[in-house]
Amino acid sequence: MQIFRIARIVSLLKKNSCPTAEGLLREYDNLSTGDGKLMRAKYSIRTVYRDIDALRNEFDCPIKFDRRTNTYYLQDRNWDFNCPANLSESAMLALIIGGRIAEDIFPEPVRGRISRAVDEILKSNSPEFLEKTLVKSLKVFAEGGVAENPAVFATVFEAWQKHRRLHIVYAEQGGEVERNIDPHVMFLYLHEWRTKAYCHLRKAERTFVINRIKNAYMLPESFTPKQAIIDSVTLDEIVPSRKFLQKSSCRGFCRRRARPCLWSRRRSSRLSERARRPFWMD
Repeated sequence: MQIFRIARIVSLLKKNSCPTAEGLLREYDNLSTGDGKLMRAKYSIRTVYRDIDALRNEFDCPIKFDRRTNTYYLQDRNWDFNCPANLSESAMLALIIGGRIAEDIFPEPVRGRISRAVDEILKSNSPEFLEKTLVKSLKVFAEGGVAENPAVFATVFEAWQKHRRLHIVYAEQGGEVERNIDPHVMFLYLHEWRTKAYCHLRKAERTFVINRIKNAYMLPESFTPKQAIIDSVTLDEIVPSRKFLQKSSCRGFCRRRARPCLWSRRRSSRLSERARRPFWMD
């Protein structure tokens, strides 16, 4: 179906993949329907051109062609792809679960935006399995983060979503500091939302607690997300002591030798000596 092909083109454009017509044709070979079944259809390069024309004419897509690299790109990255959704049962279930989790994790106004978007998609679908009692019986006890300034959180979230540079006023120990950042990652840790960004003031990567951002607004400049920064946000990096404990854990055996290590043997001998002493010596 054409709608699945067009959705795939939009997905690649939104990721800044800059696909070629031949690359899109190869992507068509792996397309699947909402039920996960491969479409198993044969397409030609003319099919790609027809789909691109449909994107321009029917969806007002600002897609442009770069003659130097023979690739397609979006002239306006803020363009929204609006089309009626035709979801399978599993896709709708995933949508409902994601919406319920978002209600407990995200603060307002992002929580309301996600909830309204889910409701809008479900309006064009009438799943037989979806009942009011089923939705209410799905309980999510997640530890969400509280946004002290909802407007600031919404601005940071939108800048992360649209890959836009931010100007922020950040509260530090020595006072408030203004700086421009590129928010690559947003993550929730210890009930606080944070963003890992490239700081143009320090010329390095920095992590910022969003509740300590006193003011924020988006700049016209955009940025390309760096996979290295995204991959660097792991639980071991967030909690350095956790990684240290994992590396230094002994478990009673040396890794290189199949016998108890020296530290384990000394600890065992001290425990056995303590066990042999009379209780009045303790």
